[in-house]
Amino acid sequence: MRFSVVMASTLIPYAGAASRRNEKIVRAIDSVIAQTFTDWELLVIADGCQKTVEIVSKYDDPRVRVTLIPKCPMWDGGPRNTGIELAKGDFIVYIDNDDYWGEQHLEAIDAGLKDYDWVYYNDWIYSNGDWIQRHCDIKRLGMNGTSNICHRRTLKVRWGFRGYAHDHHFNQSLLKYPNYVKIEAAQYFCMHLPGGCDI
Repeated sequence: MRFSVVMASTLIPYAGAASRRNEKIVRAIDSVIAQTFTDWELLVIADGCQKTVEIVSKYDDPRVRVTLIPKCPMWDGGPRNTGIELAKGDFIVYIDNDDYWGEQHLEAIDAGLKDYDWVYYNDWIYSNGDWIQRHCDIKRLGMNGTSNICHRRTLKVRWGFRGYAHDHHFNQSLLKYPNYVKIEAAQYFCMHLPGGCDI
């Protein structure tokens, strides 16, 4: 298998959460199923959230699986680490439950991977009525996140930092593996930004 897609999911309310997350998780899952590149599994890790289990269990695609774990503290790496441990794919890629992908997202990543251990890429945000490609700087805090990376499953990396910048800290752990590159044309659409879009 080429890709294991890891989605950490809690639909339990918390400060700053996106609106309509029960609907958005369906949109996110549907966008994975719609990929033109079909060699993947989707591992939804329900972070103490039975509602996530109920929603995901309605899918009859055998590539879509849900695993319920005890509720972790906010910004904890437990859900994504569980996804890594369960993964069978050569590469791990992440999607947040309130975002979605264009149909060629995995195809673009696959084309850019070649022999690299990991890659990163820009994402897209909705601003002032239009889609804008957001530049990813993998080394700068605030300019990279879970939406911007794909890495080999076999790399010795895990989500350890607990806090709002947990994604940046994880991405910095990838830098100890120098065989990486920035690729173009990925189709990750960030649909919820604090103080910004929530669509």
